[in-house]
Amino acid sequence: MTGQIRQELRDGVAILLLDRPVANALAPELRADLARALAQAATSTEVRAVVLAGAGAGFSSGVDLTEYDGPLAEPWIDTLCDRIEDLTKPVIAALQGATFGAGLALALAAHARVAQADARLASPEITLGMVPGGGVTQRLPRLLGAQVALEVMLGGQTLRASDPRLKRLFSQITSDDPLPAAVELARKLADQGHWRRSHEATRGLSDPAGYQRAIATVAERLKGQTGAASDILRAVEAAQLLPFPQGLAFEAALFEDRLRSPEARAQRHIYASERRASGMPERAQAPTRDMTRIALDGARLGDVALLLLEGGKEVRSDAPDLRANVSGALDGLVKQGKMDASTPAAYLARLQSGSGAADLALSTRGSEVEGAAVNVPLDAGRGLAGAALGLRLYRPAQTLRLAELAVSEAADPSHVASLARLCAGLGVTAVRAAQPAAGPGLGHVLMGAVALAGLEMVRLGLTPQRVDQAAQRLGFRAGPFLMMDFDGLPLMAARLRAVAEWLGCQAPGADDPLAERLAKGAVGRAVGRGFYDHPSEGPRPAKSMAGPGRDPAEVLGAVPPRHALHAALVGAAMQLLARGAVQRASDLDVLMVRGYGYERARGGPLFAADQRGMLAILQDFKALSAFGTPLWQVPPMLREMVKNGEGFFGRRADT
Repeated sequence: MTGQIRQELRDGVAILLLDRPVANALAPELRADLARALAQAATSTEVRAVVLAGAGAGFSSGVDLTEYDGPLAEPWIDTLCDRIEDLTKPVIAALQGATFGAGLALALAAHARVAQADARLASPEITLGMVPGGGVTQRLPRLLGAQVALEVMLGGQTLRASDPRLKRLFSQITSDDPLPAAVELARKLADQGHWRRSHEATRGLSDPAGYQRAIATVAERLKGQTGAASDILRAVEAAQLLPFPQGLAFEAALFEDRLRSPEARAQRHIYASERRASGMPERAQAPTRDMTRIALDGARLGDVALLLLEGGKEVRSDAPDLRANVSGALDGLVKQGKMDASTPAAYLARLQSGSGAADLALSTRGSEVEGAAVNVPLDAGRGLAGAALGLRLYRPAQTLRLAELAVSEAADPSHVASLARLCAGLGVTAVRAAQPAAGPGLGHVLMGAVALAGLEMVRLGLTPQRVDQAAQRLGFRAGPFLMMDFDGLPLMAARLRAVAEWLGCQAPGADDPLAERLAKGAVGRAVGRGFYDHPSEGPRPAKSMAGPGRDPAEVLGAVPPRHALHAALVGAAMQLLARGAVQRASDLDVLMVRGYGYERARGGPLFAADQRGMLAILQDFKALSAFGTPLWQVPPMLREMVKNGEGFFGRRADT
């Protein structure tokens, strides 16, 4: 044993097992131990070949994200990959479970690979705003060609080793433990005395014209874009044009530039935040129960039913149109090629009507369902204030896979833990919202503050379209007025009254722009009219509100509209944190990015506030406080942050 590398010698084959909790992450200690083990294998007269494998359920999950925010300790991944490929004895990678990121780089550097058919491989760096390192951009195209290599790296998705596109990566695919087959292959190559290194592979480069067509197709799609995707494309093109050593150097330069970019830092932040969100105290304190039979009570819950059915649950409901809605959605998935034609029948067999025993009942009507072991209200848009334990599934549920768990002191901890476990099993990121501190709900409070600020700016003379454009410049996919139209203005009016009360603001009144639209029968997209008109070709500003409006500088002075919206959002977030409504600031960024379309490359509005600097945020509040609304009164937490040079995430604000 060399630290975190377990070693075994089998008839001249050194088996090096990566052995580090969790998931054999390639931490500095493991990398150093692997470098020593490789050096020993290279010089040992007893060793004729090497097999790299992972202890436990997988090969390696790659580098821990926290390491990317500081200096990269040696030996770095590219150094290890060079040592593996340059070893004068054959090196075989035995792959099972997860082989992700830098783990994939190690596997590609090996001279051959044996994989279990269900092994999962991914190059997820694109989802973090980064470029793969360790030679992945150079070896993968040589092995698979440009088209498949780009699909793997630009998609960032997890693929099975049995995927036909990956066939050329493996010398053998087995349904059993790949280690014995890898040892046998290592012994065979040692006996032969010759083997091909990955950088010597030519099949991926054998069709130069096809390679360039794949490059050109992606280049056209990315035309005018900068960032990780365009850098990956450049690296794959370099694999064909440059000698291997120069290609590696080019990749390393791109990797370093992208690693330090604001977009990559932001995306690493949100990626880590999503994984922290599910850490609730009840999950460690209380036992959980299986929730396999779920009753749904209420209308328009087809997306919720589909989410549960995809997770293997049995669903029952008395809603008359639920089965037809789910069946139609399943047919659509089959037509899009996202589901096998035989799957809908299995789903529909688990969708039942009528009453019966259930482990959990979710109701948008707030009523208890007879025969359910646990009854939980499901937010229908008005929030969960007053609920002992409630659930808000962001809709469409099977697409967004995001939830808030409203938890009061009266909630049974085992019910909380069981509901959190259910969400995790469904692939739903769940955030804990403490009640009554969270009031209408975390997301409703944050976006309610943005909407109230938008209404205030319209009262001051800006147009809804101008405010929505400001929200898009801030980072949102859509602005508050378009969002209100989609939710429906009557529902939004009720929600904003609750949010205004929670924030200590004046609720929208009879002279409010929202009330004016409602008085004219413009109730949102459902009737084709709200703050926008909604013809079939898409929303456009309502005629009565389509004028140029006042100049923002005349209305807000030196504060741009996007910063005014940001201030309202930051102020609401600080109230949530000060009241103990949420466990951590990063949970709020997760809700904004996953639930409301805030740009992932900005990391969330609180991360963006840290990046901009708390002093700048404070100056906006001071300028806006003259308007008298509590939305723009300086939060005490903000003063303390500036005084102490702090941010939401421990970074020093600019001073």
